[in-house]
Amino acid sequence: MTTQQLSIFMENKPGQLVKVTETLTAANIDIRAMSLADTQDFGIVRMIVNDSVKAQAALREKGFMSTITKVMCIAMNDQPGGLGAVTKLLADANVNIDYLYACITVIGKDAYIVLHVDDEKKANEVLTAAGVRMVSAEELKA
Repeated sequence: MTTQQLSIFMENKPGQLVKVTETLTAANIDIRAMSLADTQDFGIVRMIVNDSVKAQAALREKGFMSTITKVMCIAMNDQPGGLGAVTKLLADANVNIDYLYACITVIGKDAYIVLHVDDEKKANEVLTAAGVRMVSAEELKA
């Protein structure tokens, strides 16, 4: 099970993230998860939003380049060792995690993480077999 991630490329200078968030606000886009990585000159914002296609169109109008990719979102125990257990399952199956970041959730017993892996099918099989709950795109939007 996958969801769509929006990746936005921008210059690494003051005000760029403001322009991105203001553009999304004006388009009534809700951000559910977000990660920002930088280099000296450029940054990449990865986010899960309620409408990736609409968000991408709004950002394109403001001159931002972006892509939409598939990622997995899982629910795991929100306790010490929860993330370690998930990463061990994937490592033992020889699935590489390219990157991951946290996702907002309703306060409770689960924490959500967004994963991009090198073998989505294998990761899904391993995690599902271990009882890890996959979070649907609809659940993230709710």
